[in-house]
Amino acid sequence: MILRTISISCKDSSPFILLDKGKDMNPELYPADFKLDRAYKNGIVMRTIDDCSIESSREIFKIADKNNFFTSNNFWLLTITNINDLHIIDLMFKEIFVMPDSDVKILILFKWMLFDIYRISSFKPLKIQMLSANITNSDSFIESLKKVGVFAAKRKNLENIKILCGVVIEFPDAFTTFEDVSTRHINTIAKVNYPLMKNIETDLNFSFDLMQMDNYGWNHSDAHFDGMMGHFQHGTIDFGVNAIFMRLERFTLCDFVSETINIRACIIFRQPPLSAVENIFTLPFSLDVWISCIIFIVITTILLIIHIIFHPMSNNVDLKESLIFVWGAVCQQGFHVDFSSASGRYIVLTTFISTLFLFTSFSANIVALLQSPSEAIKTVNDLSHSPLDAGAQDVKYNKIYFEETTDPETQALYKKKIAPKGENAFIRPHEGMESVRKGLFAYQVESQAAYQVVSATYDEHEKCGLKELELFQLPVMAIPVKKKFPYKELFRQRLRWQRENGLMNREFRKWLPAKPLCENRVAGFVSIGLTESRYPLLYFTFGCGIALLALILELLWHHAKRQLMHDTKE
Repeated sequence: MILRTISISCKDSSPFILLDKGKDMNPELYPADFKLDRAYKNGIVMRTIDDCSIESSREIFKIADKNNFFTSNNFWLLTITNINDLHIIDLMFKEIFVMPDSDVKILILFKWMLFDIYRISSFKPLKIQMLSANITNSDSFIESLKKVGVFAAKRKNLENIKILCGVVIEFPDAFTTFEDVSTRHINTIAKVNYPLMKNIETDLNFSFDLMQMDNYGWNHSDAHFDGMMGHFQHGTIDFGVNAIFMRLERFTLCDFVSETINIRACIIFRQPPLSAVENIFTLPFSLDVWISCIIFIVITTILLIIHIIFHPMSNNVDLKESLIFVWGAVCQQGFHVDFSSASGRYIVLTTFISTLFLFTSFSANIVALLQSPSEAIKTVNDLSHSPLDAGAQDVKYNKIYFEETTDPETQALYKKKIAPKGENAFIRPHEGMESVRKGLFAYQVESQAAYQVVSATYDEHEKCGLKELELFQLPVMAIPVKKKFPYKELFRQRLRWQRENGLMNREFRKWLPAKPLCENRVAGFVSIGLTESRYPLLYFTFGCGIALLALILELLWHHAKRQLMHDTKE
């Protein structure tokens, strides 16, 4: 809404005001003249400008320029009585930068013509363009303004001026060109944003004065920024080609025009094999089956004892031998005794057939379990207490956000598995994802970088076992520009236009690979190591210990028995 007007004329001694919406202007020197009751836009109206008011108007414009009033948020309307007085406007704005995203109009009274004024840059001449020549009343005036459309869209030609800008190449040693698709996972943010900004360069007809740096810029304890933000702090660049995180401390140094890319970071790992977290030799059968197996062993032993009672054998087969027979049958071992009776042979036959089915089922399940991942890690806390080692991508923000996070589970993971390694914990994506592929390693990484490495190096079945957890959510990324950047509205509109017309999506699809699909869960050859064999080795060690103990007890028993017999003879 146009709230106030200003009267500036040597023929009119009435006072005037520049309404500044709270800015540092003196209300005693600039009292209100009158109010225009017409809704359109927040702004200022200055009327009856002539040769006598040049100096006073210039002083007001200098104050307005100093306080950044010539922006898209303020509408200015200047009125003159004669079209020949347009030269007055040029004189008043001689040292004033009426920015391309400003909204300053000139209305010629009695002729009722509307003009638009702005500068391409501070060293370019003032541009005066006619917008309408058929204004008869306030309603038609408002309609004329509406028909003009978005003012910045009509100021797209910046006449090939140079604008200082910066681009962040985080890994200059691995950088080739902005079009190198083979290394999409390296310097991805720069490669996504660079073509978008080049489109703006072509669209607005200006050129980059490009400065390369290797850091986005972070706040140090002495309030000094490094990297790109340091250049904004010292005023050596006008905008950034890269989108950067919208962090609170950065708003004091720059403005953000438009979001371009959202980066998602997560910790990726393969669930540890089931054999690494469970005793797979107890998993093939349920509890009911194990109980049934024990009952089967007991019944078979009882039947064998009954058979021995009614059919005495010359081999002195007793209860101990019967248990050894049944246990040997379960383990697919033979027996040293031949049963001559039909009933005894039936017992042996049914025992071996039953244990054959049990042994086959058990072995088949063991093979499947050896190739099965576990579901042991479902939360960050599970990961902290798992046998997995951990690392992170070698980017500066990982170190910052790990230290700033307030999540207790993320803090515990960082202090336990990452911080003790120091700088060695932060590695490149191809190294980290290779460690993930080998197993028992978790890697905090930008998802698009991980997906690129996975697509290029992983086998199909290895893609299926990947799991992701989000340790912290990254802020929105947007294009930064310096404070009072004169082309901010132009940049915002052209970036929005690229989003609406699919140009941004095209770059996203080109540079940000999608998550690899799991198309084949069947693994190939799986080697068995000490981890998978630890329980059989433990059983073997336990058995050897029991056998050794039995041997010692037997030797002691026989020694004691001989000693007793010797004492008896004496």
